[in-house]
Order: sequence, then C-alpha cells, then structure tokens
Amino acid sequence: MYSLAHASPSRIALLFLFVITLGFCDSTIPAQDTTESSADGAGANAAVAAGGAAGGYVPAIKLLPDSLAGLVRVPSVPDFCAAWDKTHIGQLFDDPAMQPFIDAQRERAEDYLESLDNRVGLKPQDLYDIASGEAVVAWLPFPKDKRRPFSMCVIADIRGLRNKADAAVDTIDRDLKAGGATRSDVEYRGQTIRVYTTKPKPGQLKIEQIAITLDDTRIIASDRDTVVTNVLDAIAGEMKNPSISESAEFRDVLTRSSRAMQDPFTEGHSTVAGEWFARPIQMGLILRETFQVDRGNQVDILKLLENQGFDAIKAAGGILAIAGDRYDILHRGFVLAPPTTSEPSKYEKAARMLSFFNAGLDPVPYWVGKDTGTISQIRLKIADAFWASESMINEAFGDDIFEPMIEGIRDDTDGPQIDLKNNVLPALGDEVLLLTDNTLPAEVNSERMLVSVRLKNPDAIKLAVRKAMEVEPDASKLDVLPGVEVWRVQRGSQSDASFEADVFGDLGFDEETVEEAPPLLDHWAIAVVDEKGADGNSYLMFSSHPDLLIETAKRIHSGQDGGFAKLPEVLRVVDALKDLGAESVSLSRIARTSVSLRVKYELLRTGKLKDSDTILATIIRRVFKDENGDDVEPINTDKLPPLNQIEQHFPEGGNYVVTEKDGWSLSGFFLK
Repeated sequence: MYSLAHASPSRIALLFLFVITLGFCDSTIPAQDTTESSADGAGANAAVAAGGAAGGYVPAIKLLPDSLAGLVRVPSVPDFCAAWDKTHIGQLFDDPAMQPFIDAQRERAEDYLESLDNRVGLKPQDLYDIASGEAVVAWLPFPKDKRRPFSMCVIADIRGLRNKADAAVDTIDRDLKAGGATRSDVEYRGQTIRVYTTKPKPGQLKIEQIAITLDDTRIIASDRDTVVTNVLDAIAGEMKNPSISESAEFRDVLTRSSRAMQDPFTEGHSTVAGEWFARPIQMGLILRETFQVDRGNQVDILKLLENQGFDAIKAAGGILAIAGDRYDILHRGFVLAPPTTSEPSKYEKAARMLSFFNAGLDPVPYWVGKDTGTISQIRLKIADAFWASESMINEAFGDDIFEPMIEGIRDDTDGPQIDLKNNVLPALGDEVLLLTDNTLPAEVNSERMLVSVRLKNPDAIKLAVRKAMEVEPDASKLDVLPGVEVWRVQRGSQSDASFEADVFGDLGFDEETVEEAPPLLDHWAIAVVDEKGADGNSYLMFSSHPDLLIETAKRIHSGQDGGFAKLPEVLRVVDALKDLGAESVSLSRIARTSVSLRVKYELLRTGKLKDSDTILATIIRRVFKDENGDDVEPINTDKLPPLNQIEQHFPEGGNYVVTEKDGWSLSGFFLK
C-alpha cells in the first residue's frame, strides 16, 4: 500500500482526476497537451509529438478500437501536475488552512482508493510515479457479455521510468496475491502478460480478472486479458479493427475542440493538459453497470431516451487548458448530433425538445441583485419543447396519457380550466433566466433560486396563474406590491395527498402502486411582474423563496438597479465571454463561486448540507442512501477552515453554448 501522508497538491490533483475516471466514469473535464493532440490528422493545428510519433512511440489513441465508449487522456502527467499546482484548486489544496482537513481525510481516501484500484490493478499514485508522458483511461463495451458488459483499459507511457514501473507492478503483484488473487503468466508477442483471477473484498467491485503487461515503453492494464492482447496486436501493426483515432466522430469532435482552443491557448501561455471523448448512450450503460443501478420494473431511462430519438447525440468531447495568464481553467468542447430529419426541428420524437436557438449575448438585466451567485440565460422554444415531450411521457407511462391530461386541465370543472394550447404556451417567450443567491448567516434555508420567463402576452399568463392558484389548496395571495399578484404555496400533507390522488387517480393507478415521495420544494412563489413603461418587459417568475421573488419584483416595478451587472468581477466575466466568441449563443452563464458556494461550504463545514431545503439537497438525500435506506457515512468536515481563510481560491467564471447545424459547441472557464 502507498501513503498519502506527503502527497503534494499536484499528486492530489492527479489522484482526484483518476479516481473519477477509474472509479466512477464521471464527466469531469480532463485535458490535452497542445503538442500532442488526439485530433491530429483531422485538421487540428496540433501535431502528435512529445512522445507521439517521435522515437517510435505510438500514442494510445492509435491502439484503442473505434468501438470504445469513452476515454480520458492526460498526454503528459508531469506537465499536468506542474501546471495544476498553479491553479486556484491546486493552491487551495496547498493552503496551510486546508491541511488539517486534508490530513484528516487521508485514511478515508486510502481506503476508498484501495477499493477502486482493483478495477485494473493500477493505482492513481502508480501513474503519478511511473508515467513519463501520456496516461489514458478507456472504457470498451462488450454488449454480448451479460456478466461483464464493459471493460476498462489503462495505458501509460513509462519511457525512462522502467525501474519504477517494475517496482509498482511487483507491489501490485504482492497486494493482489495477499488479497486472494491467483496469477498465471501468458506469453504473447514477446511480452509477459500477468493475468490475475481476483477474489473481491467486501465493498469492492466484483472484478473477475486483471491483466497487466509492460515493457520499456508503456504499461497496459485491463480487467480483461483480451483487451491487453488486442493492444499488443495493434502495437505490432495487426489491429483487427480501425483505431479510435480513425473514427470520424472522434476526429470531428476533437478537431473542433482543438481549433476553438488554439487562439486562447496561444495567447494565454496555458498548459493544455488533456482531452475527453464519450458516446453518451454507451457511457450511460457503463455508468449504470458501474453504479449497479437496478431500477426493477421502473422505466429504463436510457432505453427511453434511445427510443425517443436522443440517440441522435452521437458523441461529445473536449479539451481542457489550465494555468494560463488569463484563464485558470479553460474548456472547449463539442456535442455531435447530426440532424435525423429535414424538418426545422432537426430531430425526431421527444428529441425535438432540444429546440435551443442562438441569439445575441444580452446584457444582464438591471434588476438582478448584487448578491446573486450565478445567472444563466437560456434560449429555448418552450412551446415546441413542451409538445415534443408527448411521445416520451406516453412511453414512460405505457399509455396515451398526454393528450387526455391536457384536456383535463382545460375541461375539468374541479380543476383550473386552463387552455395550455391556445392561451398559455403561445403567451410565453423563448428566453429563460435562472439565477441563484443565498442569505447570511448560512442556514439550511439560505439557498434561493428564481426562474424568469419573458412573456409575449402577460395578461394571458396572469389569468392562467390566478386560475391555477385559486384551486391550489395550499396557495395564498400576498398583498406586498400594488398591481402585482404574488402567490405563495406552502406544502402540507393535505395538498400532497390531494395532488397525488388527482394526478395518479386520473391516470388509473391504484393508490398502492404510487410510490410516495416528498416534493422537491416545500414552499415556492409565483407571479407575473411588469417593468415600468409601455415598452417594458413582463416576466413570469417562479422562486423557491417568496422573499426573493418579492425583492426582485419590487426592483422591477420601481426600475431600481440591482447592482449585479456593474460588479467588477461580473464585467470581467462578460468581457471574457465576448473575447472567447460568445456573440450569438443558446446559453450563457456567469458564476461568482465565492458567493454561490459560501452557504454550501458553511453548511458542509457544519455537517448541515444534506439538510438544506434546496432541490439539490433533496436529490442528494434521495440518492445517497445505502441499500437499507440509511444515510451513507458522511465525510468528517469539522476541520475545514472558515471560508474567509480560503475564499481567494474561489474565482469567478462563465460558460456558453452555441447551437450548430449538427450539435452544440461548448466553452467554459474560470478566471485567474
């Protein structure tokens, strides 16, 4: 076993990255070196060097099959670690104020890593010690193998560090044997493959096999021996199938990402630390298997999405640059989704919900408050997206319920009698604003959220809201602002039971078949708010907290400036968005992490985060339960320092999405 007792921030960063990839297949953005791009030969301006074609080294992307589901590639582990130390996150881990907490977590981290590393034998620390160049993690599907439907493979460049690699492999050998694994050696193409049949420990992943081989150039490890032999075939020039580097989808996604990264990288002197690529449906299946998700007789979400046209999303990928002069972290990526129909919607069935469109980067509305932590502007054809959901809802429930539900809302004399088709949806605009803030001191109800939709016909929406609230038993009208009807809903047991009976009873479900779940929000507020003047905008606003909606409505009604748009850090992010090319976008976002995370951090520090009344906390409470329904043991956070000791490591940032003819381009960053 290895120890984290003296791990540097860069080692912790690498451990963090590979724990994610080796253990959970998360979507955290990895990175790529500009001198060694996987998109080489596909039109990118980078060339395979730094351990690429030079010296006869063949990069891993030329050895892995085009059938893979996803990969994460750090092309230079030493460069990644050196650059990471210069980032805010690297400096956070190195801050003396954080050391008591980090020290307190070492034993837990070691136990956690030990349970994960048996996927392929190699530990993240091993890669830190032995990788002189690239390190690649790939997931490969084996759909015909029902017991082991996917495999993982790690390939690392170890040139110049063979002695350390041999020592690491010997340690792995001792550890696996001590854990009850048996070893058999297979000679293949002049190399010895160590094949271990493992005996899982309680809590470890159920892996039947680990295969490892190495020479002076690279180490290859997998949980399936045929994956290792296939890589050796590829090294010998006898690859059975095309490599992922030849895949049109891979080349397209990484080429676009590389081209988008080129100018800011060249100007910013950053280190492009790696890249990622994924086929979403395949990776979703692997994630489900990894997490051992068994939904029983419930809806198969992945199958549902595939049936409803979302398999049009063929691939996604990106490149991450770190430690630049201007950008602490910069990501450029692309989601590839070629149209499947000649219709303007581009896609079929429920995938037509992806009706995002581009428009100019709007200024932040004057009425946004200065305590706002994040603000997102989204362009979506709301009515089109709503009607496109019909086939998915019907399939999910196994019956044609969508149209009767709409008719019931319109015609039921005990209901609101709202005509969604003719009166409500045509009155909604296509621009959505989502903002979050929080109040101090930090309490479980401090996190607040507000959604705003610009309206085409505010009178129609006012009438619809009034009719809906008048039949809602837990709704009450607040007389807080002349001319503005603010409705508050405070959930109670009576309304929950009534709501369940109304919805599920109408759908023909017996009471026993309805699995009760608490609402995501116990209280919320809704109102239509008009700006002053004949040319002013009107908004439908929904908030998790009535106070936030009322504060916002008062500013809009009076024309008062909220102050957010004029903050220096916000202006910096807006300038960065524009400089990166956010001229016409489908989504844009501004984040002040020192504000948006301050309450979450304090609640985490005091052990109260999971008790928060936010939607996120509610989801966390539902997800992080063990199989007996008990809470998973929380991390010991009492040694975390107060936020004011480390808030300098929480930078502002932003991101934006542009809708393209065949997908979406992605950009995101944190500033220095």
